[in-house]
Amino acid sequence: MKLERLARSAALALLTTIAIVLPAVERDETTAFAQTSDAMSGAFALEEEFVTIAMLPGANLRDIAAEYLDDPDLWPIILSLNDISDVTEIVEGQELQLPTSQLQTAVKALAASLESIQLANEAGAQLFAPILIRNAITLRDEAIREKQNGVYKESILLSSRSIDRAESARKKSQENRDVEAEARLSDRQGWVEGQKIQENSWTQRELNAVLNEQEKLRTLSSSTAQVVFRDASRLRLNANSQAVIERMRADPLQRSEDAQISLVQGDFYALLASESNRNRLEVTLPNADATIDSGSFWVSQDQSGAKFSNFDVKPVSVTAAGETTVLGRNEGAVIRNGSAPQEKVNVQGRVHLVSPDEGAVIYGNDAELVWESTEGGEQYWVEIAYDPRFDRMSKSLFGIEGARVGNLELDPGSYFWRVAAIDGFGLPGQMSTVRKFEVRFDETPPFLNILEPGPGAILRRASVTLEGETEPGVEIRIDGDSPEVEPDGRFSHVVEATEGENSVTVTAIDKAGNETQRIAKFTYLRDDNANVAFDGALIRDERGRFLTASDILTLSGKVIADAKISILDAGGAIRSETYAEPNGAFLVNIPLADDTEDLAIRVTSPSGHTYEEPLQAVVLDTAPAIRFSSPPPLVTSQPLLQLAVETDQPSSVVVNGREASAKDGAAHIEIELQQGPNLIETIATNAVGLVTIDKRTVIFDTEAPTITLQNIEVTPKGDTAIVSLNIGASDASGLAKTSRFNLRSGDQQHSGVLRFNKIRKAYQGSLEIPFGEDDMIFEIEIADVAGNVNNLKLVQ
Repeated sequence: MKLERLARSAALALLTTIAIVLPAVERDETTAFAQTSDAMSGAFALEEEFVTIAMLPGANLRDIAAEYLDDPDLWPIILSLNDISDVTEIVEGQELQLPTSQLQTAVKALAASLESIQLANEAGAQLFAPILIRNAITLRDEAIREKQNGVYKESILLSSRSIDRAESARKKSQENRDVEAEARLSDRQGWVEGQKIQENSWTQRELNAVLNEQEKLRTLSSSTAQVVFRDASRLRLNANSQAVIERMRADPLQRSEDAQISLVQGDFYALLASESNRNRLEVTLPNADATIDSGSFWVSQDQSGAKFSNFDVKPVSVTAAGETTVLGRNEGAVIRNGSAPQEKVNVQGRVHLVSPDEGAVIYGNDAELVWESTEGGEQYWVEIAYDPRFDRMSKSLFGIEGARVGNLELDPGSYFWRVAAIDGFGLPGQMSTVRKFEVRFDETPPFLNILEPGPGAILRRASVTLEGETEPGVEIRIDGDSPEVEPDGRFSHVVEATEGENSVTVTAIDKAGNETQRIAKFTYLRDDNANVAFDGALIRDERGRFLTASDILTLSGKVIADAKISILDAGGAIRSETYAEPNGAFLVNIPLADDTEDLAIRVTSPSGHTYEEPLQAVVLDTAPAIRFSSPPPLVTSQPLLQLAVETDQPSSVVVNGREASAKDGAAHIEIELQQGPNLIETIATNAVGLVTIDKRTVIFDTEAPTITLQNIEVTPKGDTAIVSLNIGASDASGLAKTSRFNLRSGDQQHSGVLRFNKIRKAYQGSLEIPFGEDDMIFEIEIADVAGNVNNLKLVQ
């Protein structure tokens, strides 16, 4: 053994009179300590060996300790060996005795004990043999102290004992690292049976039952079972499947597990924990074996043979008939009995789920799941679980024909579902994304109450607003219409009454299909004289509110002759009153207390019949603000100007005397521009006549700039020449700040930039070119701010 060799090399090789003897077999900690102590007492026969040196002039005791004892801090040992109490007692020329071979042996023995302790700790001694390894460490610490004190014989003896304890700790640790692991039946649906090695028959397995090595597990029709290992890896046996846990070992030190599963028949899906230290999982079948590195795979076994699908980037290695096939991600293979694995194929891709939508609520137990059919997907595998990890399965439906499944008969609660396509080989593909839905049972009719009109109400207007309340999310039906239900359950609907008694049926239908009906009964007695006919000239907004530019609102119209007109505020107090003329005409001025007020007009006929109608008044005393969606340009070369005008309140917009048309929240108009400056006058007028005017000028320019000066000078400069350009130009709308020019001479071409000099009213620039070029052709582009261009070509 390595430890024995280390121990012997530490003593026997360096000191022939010293031997280190290790026990051949492991002993308990107390016995080992006693026997080793006796053995080591007789094993060491040490001779005192010293060297004598003289204290030379200028010598230092620490330097002597470093040279002879390999440690300058061991100088106190020199004093102790020579019976010197203080360094001041040493004189020049004094002889000192120093140890030699015993110190070297002690150093080597300490090194050997340290390596023995390290090897034991690597084997898990701190976990499996804590007392032994602590003894070994303690003995080595004592050996270090004895060495430092110069008692080398005792230091070597203690190091040997330390080696013995460490070796015993290592052996004990190795024996305890390979232990049988356990698994748990974390989920079961339907009838699940098991048979341990000591049992003679199959018995039902309860939820969370502990599973051991050599235990058999099987599922019957419409049942599934999920086995969870201690590292959170899990596999699920589908219906009519049988498996045997052949081996299940755990290493507590490395926190790893090693398992072997034998699939007798049926199929299972496995999902191994990605963070696990599991070396690998082995799967054995009647005619094939598989070594699994994959974290997600499916395997099946029937009378015809075995099938594998791998969904992970890590491989699945399948061996049959002496040949091995390695499956990568989203690959599958079929192994017929007695044959080698067939050529691997790509499994089906993800299925797209259609309905129900994520988070949908399904009422009743006839839930239906729908997905998109896939090319090559001859059947489908549908899983329904109580949790998104599919640890608690509700249903596992393998071999579904078509792209839907219904009549699932699920109990109320939340469910998660996913689908995989199965190809013509019987290999399932990738699972779809997961969706959640909820099943509810609801046989209670929804709440429904009619608020207006009240029971036995007598109404004077044919247009009746029916108001009520129900539960949020309920559908209301009234005479074939479905009015909107507010989030608080309130609803309203206008019906036209007929003379006399009226009955209106209101039906509330909840999402589960339960219905509640109520009948609203009221009497309509027409009273034409009570109707208020306001003048059409009165200004009102789109909500019917009366508008005024001051704090006085004037109302006029017609009612029954000689009727009393009362205007009431929100609290019911009379704000203003008048009487109608014999022809029914009336006019009333109403002082307003706020910018917006809720009022009511009460009409009392000479017979005493009273009719009251609500109205609203709004003070609109600010002119509208004008804003252009895109501000008109100062200069343009386009003959048509498109304007979109927005206002902060409903207003009519007139541009240059023409009314703009409203569209998408703005007023739109197209203006035809004339050459030169064009005045654009925009007038916005609100409902009460307040006006805002915007004036601005747009210059329409389609004429190119005029060239007023053309001057080109060429000045020689050694091998080159300076070409200076001075191009005068003018334009009514203004000129661009820069212009580009190209110079061609023979095969040579040069380009430059001209900058407009406002003082000289000319574009100026220069360019250095090789001297001697002839027939220079200048191409100059002069543009105005409207984008009109005058292309100038000059020959020099």
